[in-house]
Amino acid sequence: MFGLKTAESIKELSDESILARVQSEPWLFTAILERYQSAFLRKAKTIIHNEQDAEEVVQDAFTKIYINAHKFEVRTGAKFSSWAYTILINTALTRYQKCVKEG
Repeated sequence: MFGLKTAESIKELSDESILARVQSEPWLFTAILERYQSAFLRKAKTIIHNEQDAEEVVQDAFTKIYINAHKFEVRTGAKFSSWAYTILINTALTRYQKCVKEG
């Protein structure tokens, strides 16, 4: 179990540093989930308009973020959150288009 000191230091890590370490320390990804889950769900609902589908979109987006963590590059003016929201929105739009075609 992680001590309080460890939990506090995890909260102090930047998103970018967590992402850089997530392949060797996968448990750190929980910090990303905690930071973005609510906001991602709100955003997905604005695109999908269905709570269950929005939850699946968020889950899919987090999976893609985790799997592709090694592809994220720190650049001036580009933050992890921008990259992550792009993945979320693309995932949501793909799901929306699929729902429209099926409906």
